[in-house]
Amino acid sequence: MAAFLFTDIVGSTARWETNRVAMQDALRRHDAIVREAIDVHRGRVFKTIGDAFCASFAGVGDALGAAIAAQRGLGEADWRDVGGLRVRMAIHIGETDERDGDYFGPAVNRVARLLSCGHGGQVLVSGVAADVGSPHLLPGVGLRSLGMLPLKDIRDPERVFQVTAAGLQSEFKPLRAIETPPNNLPRQASSFVGRQTDVARVEDLLHAGPLVTLVGTGGVGKTRLALAAAAGMLADTREGVWFVDLAPLSDPALVPSAILSALDVDQASGAPDIAMLVAHLKPRGLLLVLDNCEHLIARVAAVVSEILANCPQVSVLATSREALGVTGERLHRLSALADAEAVELFAERAAAVSPSFRVNENNREAVASVCRRLDGIALAIELAAARIRTVSLDDLSRRLHLRALTGGPRDRQPRQQTMRALIDWSYELLEPRERGLFCDLAVFAGGFSLESAAGVWNAGDEWEVVDGLTSLADKSLLVVDASDEPSRRYRLLEPLREYARERLDEGGTTAVALRRHAATFCAIADRGYVEWDTAPQPDWLPRLERDLDNFRAGLEWAFDVGNDPRAGAQIAGGTAPLFLRLSLLREGIGWCERALEIADDLTAATRARLYYGSSMLYHNQGANAQALAAARRAADAYLEAGDERGLTRALSQVAHHLGNDSSDAKAIAERALRQARDLEDRRLLATTLQRCAFVYSPGEIAQARGYFEECVALFRTLGRDDETARALGAWADAESTAGNPAAAVAIAREAMDLAADDGKVFVTNVLACCYLVLDDRASALPAAREAFQMAERSRHPIAAPCAILYLAALESELDARAAARLAGYAYARLRAVDWSLVGPDLVIDATLRANLDGALAADEVAALLAAGAQWTEEEAAANAARV
Repeated sequence: MAAFLFTDIVGSTARWETNRVAMQDALRRHDAIVREAIDVHRGRVFKTIGDAFCASFAGVGDALGAAIAAQRGLGEADWRDVGGLRVRMAIHIGETDERDGDYFGPAVNRVARLLSCGHGGQVLVSGVAADVGSPHLLPGVGLRSLGMLPLKDIRDPERVFQVTAAGLQSEFKPLRAIETPPNNLPRQASSFVGRQTDVARVEDLLHAGPLVTLVGTGGVGKTRLALAAAAGMLADTREGVWFVDLAPLSDPALVPSAILSALDVDQASGAPDIAMLVAHLKPRGLLLVLDNCEHLIARVAAVVSEILANCPQVSVLATSREALGVTGERLHRLSALADAEAVELFAERAAAVSPSFRVNENNREAVASVCRRLDGIALAIELAAARIRTVSLDDLSRRLHLRALTGGPRDRQPRQQTMRALIDWSYELLEPRERGLFCDLAVFAGGFSLESAAGVWNAGDEWEVVDGLTSLADKSLLVVDASDEPSRRYRLLEPLREYARERLDEGGTTAVALRRHAATFCAIADRGYVEWDTAPQPDWLPRLERDLDNFRAGLEWAFDVGNDPRAGAQIAGGTAPLFLRLSLLREGIGWCERALEIADDLTAATRARLYYGSSMLYHNQGANAQALAAARRAADAYLEAGDERGLTRALSQVAHHLGNDSSDAKAIAERALRQARDLEDRRLLATTLQRCAFVYSPGEIAQARGYFEECVALFRTLGRDDETARALGAWADAESTAGNPAAAVAIAREAMDLAADDGKVFVTNVLACCYLVLDDRASALPAAREAFQMAERSRHPIAAPCAILYLAALESELDARAAARLAGYAYARLRAVDWSLVGPDLVIDATLRANLDGALAADEVAALLAAGAQWTEEEAAANAARV
């Protein structure tokens, strides 16, 4: 609950136009007077718009005191240089939603409307604010009743009072009441939440042309938006706004008659309905709101076309799940509510059935999660909020599905009392082939492409799929994401997807659709792997990442439902590079291991991909022994499959993991390099050189450097900036391990200039490490912070704890106890993935431990390390952010 004082200068635009310099000075003086009055009375200015102030107070008394003080101060000032300056003010109190220092909701709307009706020098007070403030009025202050006043877009007229006090003008002209033109707009039992941008856009479209159609899926809020926009247009019509609900009609021939009935025209003369309608409308200037046109679309289009052709002063605002298709039609496609608007709607509707319910910092994210799962569909949110009367928010979140979305008011259309009935309405309007496509699309997890839709629907002709998707999108049953270029992405809103899945289950074709889905993503994963292996395009990662949930769905079906582990193996092998690049290492390893449980039943090529993918994933997890074992098996499988390229990669991976501790490493590396050169594949040679450089010890850095130089040069000639950056990062790591931190820094900086965001995780760690070894704290601290932020976003199991270890080393010079807890967490996470510190990391760790031992007793260090080891990732992140 907050009290509000809104102010603005009357006629300021004209003053600016005639005397800009003087007005600048006047506005500064005005602002100072108003701000001082607000501050003295414990108010807070939360927004200024031009010369308007919006302030909040704890109570009405403070708002009244500020208004009186401001009007007195303004009245005593000299404004002759701008021809006088008059400020109107309004006060109201009510429940609001406060976000990021701003206020939203009906209370704010009401005080703004009240302000617009006042005169310069006048202070208006709403009825509820007067009721609250009257018992606490100071001596000499009064509230004069001005009667009832209708406010624009506000359902009920407002009781209005004027503040009287010494030093304030007492007499004014009658209030600027808005005379409501004739209309039959239905009274709304609840407030209109959000959508102010949409309202303004619709009003602009109506001013620009005579026909606007609001298009959107059922329940998204088309009718409420139409009513809000129509109410806003009342003042712009000579003979009002007339609402026609076409939902009850089943006979298209009755459309003209329904419009005439809404206009209260006697139809007893027996004249043809359309002729009578046109004759009645021709001399009139009004706005027709035709609601729910989709089931009568052809007839409505014909009637509207006749009206627009013959009635030049009539405008039409229609709502439909698809466009009318009439010449000159302007469309406004209504999307889902934004997160903040959805939460506001849930909060208001929930409070209506459970007055004690409030959205606060403790439950805001839970409410937002519910709204997101309902895809911001207004009706679905309202139905879910109504459940708060009988179930808790947690229970609602756990049990959220179509069956929960019931219980709409009995005075609504039956199809608006449950979400299922609303979708039924749309589903029954589809042709049989459209229904089949709509149901099949339910098997997708998240979005999908035209190609994958064609694979699942199996229509045979891709253009038939295009036509089907276009029709569903036109009927607002499918969301099209036009931002994805060069190809489009599609998705079903979640309530629609759940409904479609139930229909698919009822039809007994779910298993067929899921099998096609898995087969489709087997093919997509295979192509993605081949592209990654040969020459991935710059959009390779984001393109495949968009289907991550579909790959997961295909894997889960193959292993857990469809009893098709071979399909699961194909998807797992094909997506291993994707899980690697997304740092989803454990998940990727898990899928590969499940697939390899049936290794004997798989082709050598599939086994090779799975083993090689496992090796890469294990390597990035720091599990060297498992990575080496998987690389050896990959080499055997590639040899069996006769895949020379794959064998070369696997051998270089074996050499890499054998490292400089094995006499076999150099021989295997030489074999891999010979094969790479024989195959005359420059990219394969570059990656082989990068891996094989690690067969040289730190004392042989000159030989390793030669490999890196050739590798980087090859990647540069290929124009592969991302792979050049990764090679430079590996080179910087090798130089650092060899005791050349300054050289490593120079190489790592070059890598940072080339790397994409996902490629910078490792390089930032190298930089932070080298700066620490060089004792360059000024550079080390920002580098370590950046390294941690990047590693945290990617949830990298090694980079994140290493970055925390660097932060701990830096913090150990200032706060040993905080540093010890950070170090304890880092050690525990690295132990969990069997990662051992090497090279410069050991130097940093030694410095850290020396600082801890120098500042704290041994038993305290041990206790703090143990405490940090128990932290969650969230606790570690919060503490690391303080360094």
